[in-house]
Amino acid sequence: MLARDRILVVDDNESIRTILAESLAYQGFRVSTAADGQHAWELVQHMPFSYDLVLTDMQMPAMNGIELLSKIMIESPWIKVIVMTGAQDPDLKIKAELLGAFTVLSKPLGVDQISHILRRALAK
Repeated sequence: MLARDRILVVDDNESIRTILAESLAYQGFRVSTAADGQHAWELVQHMPFSYDLVLTDMQMPAMNGIELLSKIMIESPWIKVIVMTGAQDPDLKIKAELLGAFTVLSKPLGVDQISHILRRALAK
């Protein structure tokens, strides 16, 4: 991991968003947050080279994780995207990976597990 690794954490659950952001920042990542997919998309649109990776929840109001992933892959394909979901839908994982997600993670997740996967994604 390099000090320049910039992560955008997107989750409508404030406590999850805060825990992830604080834990990842503690591990040396530069972290920004968004409360939903629409806000995240606005951030990416206005500052497309400000993020190396987006870690997004699947189910959110305004714009879900699949919609956000699709937009990022079309407009900013250099940004890695990891999708998190509590749903146990195997088709969802296939769809996200076909759209370009690095991986789909099933909730609940440990911060160490997420950090390890982020490092793998950023190393590629």
